[in-house]
Amino acid sequence: MARGELLRKLFLSYRRGSDDQFRTAAMEIIAEEEKKKNHRLAKDLLRILDNSTIGRAEYSTTPVNAVTPPKDRERQTALVDVRQPQHMLRDIILRGAARSVVDRIVQEYQSAEVLRVHGLQPATKLLFCGPPGCGKTLCAEVIAAELGLPLLYTRFDAVVSSYLGETAANLRRVFDYATGGRWVVFFDEFDAIGKAREDATEHGELKRVINSFLQLLDGFRAPSILIAATNHEQLLDPALWRRFDEILMFPRPSLSEIRQLLEMKLKNFPHKVAIRRATQQLKGMSHADIERVCYDAIKAAILEEKEVVSEVLFSHALNRQRERLAIVKQAGRARRY
Repeated sequence: MARGELLRKLFLSYRRGSDDQFRTAAMEIIAEEEKKKNHRLAKDLLRILDNSTIGRAEYSTTPVNAVTPPKDRERQTALVDVRQPQHMLRDIILRGAARSVVDRIVQEYQSAEVLRVHGLQPATKLLFCGPPGCGKTLCAEVIAAELGLPLLYTRFDAVVSSYLGETAANLRRVFDYATGGRWVVFFDEFDAIGKAREDATEHGELKRVINSFLQLLDGFRAPSILIAATNHEQLLDPALWRRFDEILMFPRPSLSEIRQLLEMKLKNFPHKVAIRRATQQLKGMSHADIERVCYDAIKAAILEEKEVVSEVLFSHALNRQRERLAIVKQAGRARRY
C-alpha cells in the first residue's frame, strides 16, 4: 500500500479513537520499513507502539482477575504471587554466553510483532539450571524488569497437593490465570513436579502431573515469558528439556565474578576491604553467600557507628557465613540418613 494511504489510515483511526485500526495501520507501516531494511526504525516504532498500548491491548499486565489469584481448592491458599521486579540488568553478573542469551530474549520479546510479520516466534520458554543462590530467581526478575512486566511467581508449596488429581488441577488454574495477562511466569524449584517419569521411587500421580504440565506448556500461547528454574536438572524428565527455547546454566561464580560482586555490593559504603584477598577467601561460595557477607559487614559497620567497613568487620561477617553454611551442610547430611 502506498505510504500516503497508510498515513491516511493511521490519522483516521486516531481521529475515530479506534485502537485496533490504529495498531493495524501502524503495523503495516512497521512491516513496510522492515521490507526497506530500515530495521532500527522498525524496531523503535514497534517499541513506541507497544509501550503506548500496554493495558489497552487484548492482554494486559493487570488482568481482570488480578484481584483474586487462583487458590488451592482444599486449603484456600494462593497458588501464585504477583511481584513487581526491582532489579535491572545492571544488578546482576552473568557470564558472557548467559548475558548474550538474556539480551537476545529481551530483544526478541520487544520485537515480537516484527518477528511475526516474518512468520517467526520469539523465544518465550526458558529453563534455568544451577545450584542454589547463583542468580536464577534474580535473572527472572531482571528479565521482567527490563520488559516492564510483573513477575508471576508460582508457589509450589501450594500447588502440590496430597489429594489425587488436585496438583494437576492447580497447575491448570495457574496457566489459566497466566493466560489473562502479560507476565514473566516463574516456576521456581521446578523439579518438585518435573522429575523423570521413569523414576522408580515416584508414584503414578506425579507421572500424571508431568503429563499435564507438558500439555499445558505446549498449549500456552499468552504473550508472556515462562521460566522454570531447578537446582537439580539431572532429575528432570527428558521430555521437558525439548519444550524450552533456551536453557541457561547458572554455576557458582568464578574468581573474576566474585571480584565484580564484591565491588558491586560494597560500592555504596566506604570500606577498607582488600578485594584481592577477599576474592580468594570467598572462592566456592554462591552469589547469595557473597552478597550476605557484604551486607552483614555493612550492617555491622552501621550498627557500631563505624565510618568504613574494616577488614575485621568483613572477616567476622565471612566467618558467620561459613558457620551458617556448615549448619546447612550438616542438616542436609542428617536428612539423608
